[in-house]
Amino acid sequence: MNMMKARLCLCVVVALSGCAPAPDNSAELAALQAQVAELQARDAIRELFAAYGRTLDSRDFAGFGALYARDSEYVGGGASGTAHGPQEIAALLERLITTNATGANLHTYANEKIEVSGNTATAISRGAFYVQDTAGAPEPLMFATYKDDFVREDGLWKFKRREVVGDIPGPSNEDANGVALPDIAGNWLIHSQVGADGPKIQVHCTLLQDHSVLSGSCTPEMANPEASELKGGLTTSTARWGYDVVFNGNAGRVDFVATSLAADALAGTLMLSGMQAVFTAERE
Repeated sequence: MNMMKARLCLCVVVALSGCAPAPDNSAELAALQAQVAELQARDAIRELFAAYGRTLDSRDFAGFGALYARDSEYVGGGASGTAHGPQEIAALLERLITTNATGANLHTYANEKIEVSGNTATAISRGAFYVQDTAGAPEPLMFATYKDDFVREDGLWKFKRREVVGDIPGPSNEDANGVALPDIAGNWLIHSQVGADGPKIQVHCTLLQDHSVLSGSCTPEMANPEASELKGGLTTSTARWGYDVVFNGNAGRVDFVATSLAADALAGTLMLSGMQAVFTAERE
């Protein structure tokens, strides 16, 4: 009898367990599907980055225009202006590319950061544009930051808005980010000696400073001195400037690198037509 009860209980347990509902994994499945969709969107957007350069480099301006949504906007910055819609954007880039890039050229991109939200996305990336110089060698023409908005239109990811911000040529990183810089503007008397047995050199330099950009002139202490126009730049710890000069009838070049920037004193090294020396300077 006990054996029969045990068998009956086992049958009941098996029957009940067979009727138990399956665990609800719908939330996990939905999260996984969302993750896969985001990864697919990121991959499609990276393909847009690559296609942007590929179509321009192959002069496929119709294919380039097809990368943009119907109500898209392209902001080139500077004199290149703004264009709207695929056809107008393609026409703008055709004019820019065929005007500025003779021979072979190449677009590259890197350092992308993509954020996806449903059927829209944003991104920021860096890019470079290379052309050929007169000898046929690659020459960088421009480095830029791309600021993008995307939309999924007719099942395809497309550019909604692309803004191209020139980095090089462009303002220094310090100027672009509002970094405070040392104030070295003014008149300086520079002392140096090239070679252990060489003559002592004194140069009067007037440094003009516009944020990180240096300009002005330098005049050596010598017979019949002539001022030379200088150009240079400044970071938080280093100042560089240089100029072309004619000394005793010979063309030369002087470049200064100041790595000690005090309020009333500078110090560093200079290169005079390939010869290096240390220098110090005080305000006049």
